[in-house]
Amino acid sequence: MQTPLEKYFALRVKNLFNHLHDFELNGDEVSLHDLRVEMKKLRAIIKFLHNIYPKQKLKKPSNLLRNIFQDAGYVREAQILDAWLQKYQYNTITQIYYPREKLVHMIDEFRKKTEQLKGDCKEVIESVSNYVHSTNEILAEQYFVSLNASVEKLCRKNLPQTEWHELRKLIKQRIYAYNWVQHHEEKEDSNFSYFHKLQETIGLWHDLEIIKDSLSQKQVYLSQDIEVQKDFNLAWDKLTGTLKQREKMVEELLARQLVHE
Repeated sequence: MQTPLEKYFALRVKNLFNHLHDFELNGDEVSLHDLRVEMKKLRAIIKFLHNIYPKQKLKKPSNLLRNIFQDAGYVREAQILDAWLQKYQYNTITQIYYPREKLVHMIDEFRKKTEQLKGDCKEVIESVSNYVHSTNEILAEQYFVSLNASVEKLCRKNLPQTEWHELRKLIKQRIYAYNWVQHHEEKEDSNFSYFHKLQETIGLWHDLEIIKDSLSQKQVYLSQDIEVQKDFNLAWDKLTGTLKQREKMVEELLARQLVHE
């Protein structure tokens, strides 16, 4: 009989190749996002296994998956920025600094790698599979209990914004790890809704931080073009205003009390 971790791993393998196939066909934002989510879940498993087995044994699959994830991340960030610029119709900034042709080229270049990515993913799965099947489910239970306690402790702290993104990653690890444990009672994770909402809200805030960093790095504000200046001023006001709203939402969620059973 399969352990919860083995079932979870098998589903990740199936979904990973399905989403990779979808991206190869369509090259759309949704399939790339779904692909990265599955890679996050596989990386979460490897992170857990690092606590049990010598890191050297998992170094190659860990590095392979990290490299794929990062390459996909560059495209994903460009898609997020493009979608935001299109939504608010900052066309002058888009045409001069972020032409859509560049994004299309990025996507095409990444799609060209799909055969190599499939090979790399197969190698990762073959390497990790043996450790997943060898891991006693008690170890997954102990890991979840410890991780859950750490996340709850952090959520009660008044964390600065600089630590929000790392908190989000830890929360996602905790959400994934819940599925690696056998739950004898048919009851839902009492804090799932809270953790999911918190990490999602931090994610939306972080997306805006990425957009802000990109506009700053491009030094759009230095342009002498009047139309660019108009576009930039509107974009910056929208960005900073929305960021403040998102920050407030995160702070309000962090101020809430968790459910304790």
